[in-house]
Amino acid sequence: MKVCISGISGRMGTEVKNLLEYDEISGGITSSSTPTEIENIIRNSEIVIDFSSVSNILNIINICALYKIPIVSGTTGFSEREFDKFKSYSNKIALLYASNFSIGIYQVANLLKESEKVLDGFDISIIDRHHNKKKDAPSGTALFLASQLNKNPQIVSLRIGGIPGDHICSFTSNDEEVIIAHRSFNRRVFASSAIKCAKWLVNKSEGFYDLGDYIHDKR
Repeated sequence: MKVCISGISGRMGTEVKNLLEYDEISGGITSSSTPTEIENIIRNSEIVIDFSSVSNILNIINICALYKIPIVSGTTGFSEREFDKFKSYSNKIALLYASNFSIGIYQVANLLKESEKVLDGFDISIIDRHHNKKKDAPSGTALFLASQLNKNPQIVSLRIGGIPGDHICSFTSNDEEVIIAHRSFNRRVFASSAIKCAKWLVNKSEGFYDLGDYIHDKR
């Protein structure tokens, strides 16, 4: 599998690069890559793994669609309109998107849905803690977890130190509290899962996929 890494100089792109064999990497895209360089790398790849920015990914996915190259993306910070445009390319290529590639976070989402059914009347909150270089707040993961609930939770975002990603979800009443939390010790957990998703996606037909599709298919 020949992989183009979009955002190769960033934190997540570097993790993906370190986990792949040298001959698996067809090239890397950075914010300074020229349009010609980007197009040449993508058309000589079998799949793109993207952890970049919204402005970059909307250009990159257009080229992917042109050459029918599937893409796995974990870029966050989309507006609703931008995400709709991004998702529309799944009519032309296989596109797998996840705001968080941790299987643990996927399970947290399931626990939140089940807990809300039982803990009726409880106040719900999500504390989202990430490193102080992360630009978007709330995080894509916090918004994903919130989207799994019928009731809108209170979300608090902290950008401190070098934390890869913590999410602490609380159901609180006057008498008790239930806490469901997930902590990432490093970025390798996200990068390794993105690579597994890419290997799974590379031969899929066009369509929009998420981490749940990969997990259920691998069971």
